[in-house]
Amino acid sequence: MPILFLLMIAVGSASAQEPVGDAQLPPALRNLPPAPPPAAGAALQAQALAKLEAQFRAADRDNNGSLTPEEAKGFGFVAKHFEAIDTARRGAVSFDELRAYLARSKAERR
Repeated sequence: MPILFLLMIAVGSASAQEPVGDAQLPPALRNLPPAPPPAAGAALQAQALAKLEAQFRAADRDNNGSLTPEEAKGFGFVAKHFEAIDTARRGAVSFDELRAYLARSKAERR
Protein backbone atom coordinates (compact mmCIF):
# COMPACT_ATOMS: atom_id res chain seq x y z
CA MET A 1 0.00 0.00 0.00
CA PRO A 2 1.24 3.45 -0.72
CA ILE A 3 2.33 5.44 2.32
CA LEU A 4 0.00 8.33 1.42
CA PHE A 5 -3.01 6.00 1.62
CA LEU A 6 -1.92 4.76 5.05
CA LEU A 7 -1.49 8.33 6.26
CA MET A 8 -4.97 9.22 5.02
CA ILE A 9 -6.44 6.28 6.93
CA ALA A 10 -4.53 7.21 10.09
CA VAL A 11 -5.62 10.84 9.89
CA GLY A 12 -9.21 9.87 9.14
CA SER A 13 -9.42 7.51 12.10
CA ALA A 14 -7.78 10.03 14.44
CA SER A 15 -10.26 12.74 13.51
CA ALA A 16 -13.17 10.40 14.16
CA GLN A 17 -12.14 10.10 17.82
CA GLU A 18 -13.27 12.46 20.55
CA PRO A 19 -11.06 15.55 20.92
CA VAL A 20 -8.51 15.02 23.65
CA GLY A 21 -7.49 18.64 24.17
CA ASP A 22 -3.91 19.78 24.26
CA ALA A 23 -1.65 16.74 24.14
CA GLN A 24 1.00 18.73 26.02
CA LEU A 25 -1.19 18.89 29.15
CA PRO A 26 -1.45 16.04 31.64
CA PRO A 27 -4.67 14.03 31.15
CA ALA A 28 -6.21 15.39 34.36
CA LEU A 29 -6.01 18.94 32.99
CA ARG A 30 -7.09 18.34 29.41
CA ASN A 31 -10.85 18.61 29.65
CA LEU A 32 -11.43 20.89 32.62
CA PRO A 33 -14.68 22.84 32.63
CA PRO A 34 -14.32 26.44 31.52
CA ALA A 35 -13.35 28.95 34.19
CA PRO A 36 -16.25 30.95 35.60
CA PRO A 37 -16.61 34.44 34.21
CA PRO A 38 -14.86 37.17 36.18
CA ALA A 39 -16.89 38.67 38.99
CA ALA A 40 -18.71 41.94 38.41
CA GLY A 41 -20.95 44.27 40.35
CA ALA A 42 -21.86 43.14 43.86
CA ALA A 43 -19.86 39.92 43.55
CA LEU A 44 -16.72 41.85 42.62
CA GLN A 45 -17.28 44.26 45.50
CA ALA A 46 -17.70 41.33 47.93
CA GLN A 47 -14.46 39.76 46.66
CA ALA A 48 -12.57 43.04 47.05
CA LEU A 49 -13.95 43.54 50.56
CA ALA A 50 -12.98 39.99 51.58
CA LYS A 51 -9.45 40.51 50.26
CA LEU A 52 -9.19 43.85 52.07
CA GLU A 53 -10.35 42.25 55.33
CA ALA A 54 -7.84 39.41 54.93
CA GLN A 55 -5.03 41.98 54.51
CA PHE A 56 -6.30 43.86 57.57
CA ARG A 57 -6.41 40.67 59.67
CA ALA A 58 -2.90 39.72 58.54
CA ALA A 59 -1.56 43.09 59.69
CA ASP A 60 -3.36 42.79 63.06
CA ARG A 61 -0.52 40.97 64.85
CA ASP A 62 -2.18 40.86 68.28
CA ASN A 63 -5.55 39.80 66.82
CA ASN A 64 -7.52 42.41 68.76
CA GLY A 65 -9.52 43.60 65.75
CA SER A 66 -7.76 46.92 65.30
CA LEU A 67 -4.48 48.23 63.95
CA THR A 68 -2.11 50.49 65.84
CA PRO A 69 0.16 52.81 63.83
CA GLU A 70 2.92 50.21 64.25
CA GLU A 71 0.74 47.35 62.99
CA ALA A 72 -0.55 49.53 60.16
CA LYS A 73 2.96 49.58 58.70
CA GLY A 74 2.17 46.02 57.55
CA PHE A 75 -0.78 47.40 55.57
CA GLY A 76 0.64 50.35 53.66
CA PHE A 77 -2.66 51.95 52.67
CA VAL A 78 -3.82 52.13 56.29
CA ALA A 79 -0.42 53.45 57.41
CA LYS A 80 -0.54 56.19 54.78
CA HIS A 81 -4.10 57.26 55.70
CA PHE A 82 -4.05 56.38 59.41
CA GLU A 83 -4.91 59.86 60.71
CA ALA A 84 -7.85 60.22 58.34
CA ILE A 85 -9.17 56.75 59.17
CA ASP A 86 -8.81 57.22 62.95
CA THR A 87 -11.57 59.82 63.28
CA ALA A 88 -12.09 58.95 66.97
CA ARG A 89 -8.38 59.74 67.61
CA ARG A 90 -7.97 56.66 69.78
CA GLY A 91 -4.66 55.57 68.24
CA ALA A 92 -6.08 52.46 66.58
CA VAL A 93 -8.37 51.75 63.65
CA SER A 94 -10.88 48.95 63.21
CA PHE A 95 -11.91 47.33 59.97
CA ASP A 96 -15.29 49.11 60.22
CA GLU A 97 -13.47 52.44 60.47
CA LEU A 98 -11.44 51.54 57.39
CA ARG A 99 -14.65 50.69 55.50
CA ALA A 100 -16.22 54.00 56.62
CA TYR A 101 -13.14 55.89 55.44
CA LEU A 102 -13.31 54.20 52.05
CA ALA A 103 -17.02 55.05 51.74
CA ARG A 104 -16.33 58.71 52.64
CA SER A 105 -13.49 58.86 50.12
CA LYS A 106 -15.69 57.40 47.41
CA ALA A 107 -18.49 59.89 48.17
CA GLU A 108 -16.02 62.81 48.09
CA ARG A 109 -14.74 61.75 44.66
CA ARG A 110 -18.27 61.95 43.23
